[in-house]
Amino acid sequence: MHNPFMLEQPPILIQQLQLVMGNFRNTIVVIPVCFIIWFSLANPQNNDHLVRWAVTAIFINLLLQAYGWYYLKHGIRLENVQSKARFYAVLHGFDGIAWGLLSWLFIDTVTDNLIVIIIALFAGILGAGLATLSAIPILFVAFTLPHTLAITTTLWLSDESIYQSFAMIAALYFISLTGQVINSSKIIKSSIINKLELEKSNNRLREIERSQTLQEERQRIMQEMHDGLGSSLLSALRVIEKGNMPTHEVAQVLKACIDDLKLAIDSIEPVDEDLLLLLATLRFRIGTRLENSGIILHWNVADIPPLEWLTPGCSLHVLRILQEALTNIIKHSGATEVSLSTHTTATHIIVEIADNGCGFDVSQALALNGRGLSNQLQRATTIGAEVCWPNQQRGSSFQLMLPVQQPIV
Repeated sequence: MHNPFMLEQPPILIQQLQLVMGNFRNTIVVIPVCFIIWFSLANPQNNDHLVRWAVTAIFINLLLQAYGWYYLKHGIRLENVQSKARFYAVLHGFDGIAWGLLSWLFIDTVTDNLIVIIIALFAGILGAGLATLSAIPILFVAFTLPHTLAITTTLWLSDESIYQSFAMIAALYFISLTGQVINSSKIIKSSIINKLELEKSNNRLREIERSQTLQEERQRIMQEMHDGLGSSLLSALRVIEKGNMPTHEVAQVLKACIDDLKLAIDSIEPVDEDLLLLLATLRFRIGTRLENSGIILHWNVADIPPLEWLTPGCSLHVLRILQEALTNIIKHSGATEVSLSTHTTATHIIVEIADNGCGFDVSQALALNGRGLSNQLQRATTIGAEVCWPNQQRGSSFQLMLPVQQPIV
């Protein structure tokens, strides 16, 4: 049978100590109680002893308070928690001895009416011990046992039978409260065990979820590299093997492959729901290609609210959609200037890319199974966004409309 006065295993004991240290008698209350006792019970016979007692009781309680505050703030390590709990029990034992001295100081120096006050004070102190120390029964016993022994011994050694009756009542009261403490400690221990098991289960679930997320992220990156970079490299390799592609075109294909790889890497970095940061990454990656192609980039990006749904997977789709639009301008438009701008509506953030090139017929390009435009449409649908190519008199315009709220895909 488990001994309720034994210290529990370290993980449970730490939780018990935190409960006790956070709820034991507050020094702010104990200090005025000591002064009230001194003022009420002091007389020429016991005044000097009472002052010493009050100083001792307050000092011990301050020490208990400081001990609890320190370990609540800095924590207790598993390897030394039992030794700390034993020292804490010793401090409570000294505290109980100090309060037990009250009966020896006052029983022979006060009137019968004041003895009743002392007995009531004894009962209140034991009740306070039950309320604050029930998580660890040994602390309750360490505090209340010397207190109980002192008052019951003092009352029993008196010559009056009524005081001896009080002594028996005090002993029975102590035994009754000890039983309540044992029952309360079992309930508290059960709650702590359930809490620790729940935390352990949550940690396992988080670890499983993290492993699944990493696996899914690996698969996503591998799929993106296979479909994007791998496809481009394979196409370039076949054309080169046939000798049908000039050197400068091979260089363009390889540059596109490098950009594609960099975008895949950039999408892994957390953007913290910040579309501006994502667009800045795109500008850093594609800006050099635009400049080398003789195209001036006008950057008109305004403040944008955070997008809670902007995960690494969604970020890569956004980057590829915008990369495709800029790559088409470099390859086919003959433009000398391109602008990237943003503006916000009640429901969407719109990223617009416009150029001063030759323009193109969107419907005709789609009818000819334009792979780039089709990929843009498909990626936009995947993240719950929309793309369109508004008509304009000169050049071409492309818009990516990203929903502010979580998209329903």
